[in-house]
Amino acid sequence: METLESFLMLVVLVTLIIAIVYGVKWFKNRNDKENVLVKKHKKWFWISVIVMIVAFISAGIVEGNIEEAEEEAQTAKEESQYKKDKEEFTQKYVNLAYLTEDLSEKEGNAWNDAIENSDDDFDVSTTIDDITNNNADRISGIEKRIDNLHDIDQKIQDNDSVDDSDKDKIHDAYLDVKHFADHATNIAGSYNDFIDEHNELDRKVSDRIEEIRDL
Repeated sequence: METLESFLMLVVLVTLIIAIVYGVKWFKNRNDKENVLVKKHKKWFWISVIVMIVAFISAGIVEGNIEEAEEEAQTAKEESQYKKDKEEFTQKYVNLAYLTEDLSEKEGNAWNDAIENSDDDFDVSTTIDDITNNNADRISGIEKRIDNLHDIDQKIQDNDSVDDSDKDKIHDAYLDVKHFADHATNIAGSYNDFIDEHNELDRKVSDRIEEIRDL
């Protein structure tokens, strides 16, 4: 269709030149009623103008069709990309949720054991430092997965073919699992608060998994 548009614009250019040439000849001799070429020049002037207008309008229609086809192709591409991104997001989300839940449970168990095995010299800061050091590799892995999940979330948020409601659900799911990951990778507060927060965030993330799977 682009070739057709180029051809029509060439026709417009050629007929414009022809119209100018015959128009000038007609105008110069318009008062010479006996000149047989006057009618010929007039005739070809108007034929050129009509062809030029038709070609110009046709080129505009073709250009509109090209733009519409390009928009449809772009939309189809974005929809296909969203499907891939959503599947990847869901898969990595579930994996991250499982790893975070597992780490948080291990940390809670270690914290509880430290409390039960201590005497009056129990120190919260030392316990938290020990738990963090013992799980350094798991913590680093979860942090990398959060960064990767953030990138996928941003791709979905920037995709114009995605409904706003789907974008909101995916982004809210990301925020909840990020909060859960922050809870597990940055231990703070008391043991009871840690356990309560674990239960709350674990439940939220589980609900989010079902929600994004239904999208």
